[in-house]
Amino acid sequence: MTNAAESRKRGPRGPYVSGREARRTILDAARAVFAEHGFRGGVLRDVADRAGVSAGNIIHHFLSKEGLLVALLEERDLGNSMKLGATSGGFVAGLRDMVNRNAADRGMVHLFTTLSAEATASDHPAHTFFRNRYDEVRRTATEGVETARAQGTLPPGPPAAQVAAGLLAVMDGLQTQWLLDPSFDMVAAFEAHLTAIGATLP
Repeated sequence: MTNAAESRKRGPRGPYVSGREARRTILDAARAVFAEHGFRGGVLRDVADRAGVSAGNIIHHFLSKEGLLVALLEERDLGNSMKLGATSGGFVAGLRDMVNRNAADRGMVHLFTTLSAEATASDHPAHTFFRNRYDEVRRTATEGVETARAQGTLPPGPPAAQVAAGLLAVMDGLQTQWLLDPSFDMVAAFEAHLTAIGATLP
């Protein structure tokens, strides 16, 4: 007879697994719908149809359309993708790694670009999220520029905060060009920008 310890060793079963898988399916569907239509243009029925569930099932898991958006934004790719100094190679290497990772995930880049543009409206549910995110990203990137200058991988020049803001603008702009034209090589274009500003590349 199976005891409780053996059951725990096997991992969760039954409704718990089904519920977790349903949330994952709904989030994947919402990611696609919001990327295509934006938050305001995408409706729960579209998400439900794509996920193969009812709109009521979405409400059950996320309480509201806004709750679904918040859960999506808290996903790793959007919430934690800008840890610029996290690589052992330093700030410049971290930037290059991020651009390469983004080039391998067109769906997430599409979602980010769509939602961040839409969220410039002050009444958008994601406005505060993106404003706070850019505040944090600029702060982290500014520290990264300062560290890279001290290490010699970026040359001295204008204030670090301005250089950081420019790097972020270049990355976002290249992503938009790449979304419009998949043949555009945003990785090569970003490498060229780093070279143009005097970054030391391995």
